[in-house]
Amino acid sequence: MLNRFLVFIALFSFSFAVYNVGQTVSISDQQQNLTVCNGHEPNDDSDGNFSLYDYNGEYNGGAYYVTHIDMAASW
Repeated sequence: MLNRFLVFIALFSFSFAVYNVGQTVSISDQQQNLTVCNGHEPNDDSDGNFSLYDYNGEYNGGAYYVTHIDMAASW
């Protein structure tokens, strides 16, 4: 019984995933600003805010970047 419950919870948690492997991040999600708390921004911007939108070549004047997003959890 406990095993079935754990399997159900594991499978149910996948329904909350917003993105899957290979999907493109939406423009509205790209425009979310995050604070850079340590280090520098790879695009040499110094405003202290980071957003994926800054690295989208269609909107930043043609400077294209390759981005690898790694999300990991240990539970």
